[in-house]
Amino acid sequence: MKSKNYILAINDGHDSSITLLENGNVIFSVEEERLRNIKHYSGVPSISLNYLFKNFSIKPEDINLIGIVSLVRTYNPSEIPVPFYIKAYSRSAKIIQLKPVNKAFNIILRRMRKQKDLLKILNNFGLSNNKIVFIDHHLAHASSAYRNCPWDEDEKVLIFTADAAGDGKSATVSIGYNNKIKTIAESNFFNSLGRFYTEMTGYLGMKRDNDEYKLMGLAPYGNYKYSIHLINKIIQIDKRNPLEFKNNTLHWMYAMSRYLQKKLKEQRFDNLAAATQKHFEDLLTRWVKNAIKKTDIHKIAASGGVFLNVKANKKLRELKEVEDIFVYPAAGDGGTSLGAALEAYYQYCRFKKIKYEKKKLRDLYFGPEYDNNFIEKYLETYKNKYHYEKMQNIGEFLAESIAKGKIYARFSGRMEWGPRALGNRSIIADPSNIKQIKKINEMIKHRTWWMPFAPSILFERVNDYLNDPVFAPYMIDAFDTTPKRDEIVAAIHPYDETCRPQVLKESWNPSYYKLISEFQKITGIGAVLNTSFNLHGFPIVCSPENALWVFNNSKLDGIALGNYLITKV
Repeated sequence: MKSKNYILAINDGHDSSITLLENGNVIFSVEEERLRNIKHYSGVPSISLNYLFKNFSIKPEDINLIGIVSLVRTYNPSEIPVPFYIKAYSRSAKIIQLKPVNKAFNIILRRMRKQKDLLKILNNFGLSNNKIVFIDHHLAHASSAYRNCPWDEDEKVLIFTADAAGDGKSATVSIGYNNKIKTIAESNFFNSLGRFYTEMTGYLGMKRDNDEYKLMGLAPYGNYKYSIHLINKIIQIDKRNPLEFKNNTLHWMYAMSRYLQKKLKEQRFDNLAAATQKHFEDLLTRWVKNAIKKTDIHKIAASGGVFLNVKANKKLRELKEVEDIFVYPAAGDGGTSLGAALEAYYQYCRFKKIKYEKKKLRDLYFGPEYDNNFIEKYLETYKNKYHYEKMQNIGEFLAESIAKGKIYARFSGRMEWGPRALGNRSIIADPSNIKQIKKINEMIKHRTWWMPFAPSILFERVNDYLNDPVFAPYMIDAFDTTPKRDEIVAAIHPYDETCRPQVLKESWNPSYYKLISEFQKITGIGAVLNTSFNLHGFPIVCSPENALWVFNNSKLDGIALGNYLITKV
């Protein structure tokens, strides 16, 4: 009988999270924000750890190795207090950008890494005696992309990571082969493509490290030609090192705001968004093409917050130089715990001389689950506030209801891992009814008016709605749409008519697939509008308590909580 090895990984920084592996397979992954209902929570994920040990038959002494994400803990710019040495690091950016200085500074910061709160929590859970390894931030990103990609160990894979910053770096290029990851290029934190995009987000009056997707959604409304000559002076590919980026401003983070205000004065906001997205896409595609040319490797895997930009991912997928592409769906910092867990497991196997078996990512339902018995007991305390009834064929009821113009939330099974709702914590509606956009925005989501929704599309119907489709189950890629787009018009970008789909196979989520199939029988449409089950500014709901809170503070027509249909009295 094969012995069980358990690897626990913890990201205690920005977008904190945990992942548990059993013999390399994901048993549980969750972001702390979901359990605390605080978006982008930064800190030790103690509630996630408590849920793990309370709901899974595993004891602290069963853990073989703990992987901690980042040698230097990542901080959310809005987090208070930020240690003085992190502030000094940021303020000294112009000096630290020099590679030898950056390397030395990072060694110092690693030794100063605050571990008191983390070690206290580990001790409370009886984990203080476990062996701990710290995993470099960008190695965790690279591991999440390479060790989850759909290709075999003996195939060479070109790995890209890019974000704002982590462990002194902002981007890396690596080669994955025979389960090993070898880094061949790095851009340090000062020369950050991700930071450029974030600072432009802030300059346009949106929230840094949160609203970058709004800039991407706004971009199609503008004309990049009016501002591109100014935007492309900010950051470029390094002429001496074509696999690295070069910040031309001599400013970093908030110090860049003054530079932008001076250089971009009186430029229209929509044109600036368009120019930012265009320059971002151009740099990313040139960077990837440069790496392919250098290595002659044409299968690429990517992770890091930069790759949450689905429009840029579309450009990469369409490059003739790219044979195939895999973007890790939880590409932001929240997904690093899974990457760190896989890297720690690889290191553990090498140390123990155990054969490491590469895992290929499938569905993402790794989070908490609440069964009907739990839900029923919880609902009993709200008898006077909500009407509820148990329904065996609740999916059929939802399909019939949304076909009649109703908007329902679906809370079913295990919560999704990553930033996208993939049916189990989703608000669903008729994708052909364009009036639903205003209704969802005004009564439920309170989203910025220009932001599009997304469709969940049956795998068998992708050719009807998407141009040059591929299997895209994670909402991490964008596609042009076909003339049949009117059937999903409420779930595509209203200006450029692209969409960010979840393409669904029956085996990946049978009950959600059945719901959409029932909707198809009624309407002939093989898709539904799918947006995350949350209020704007809050994380996707995790528990029945979260679900009823959103229901109480919105004008949803009802929610399907497991097999229970909930409506207001």
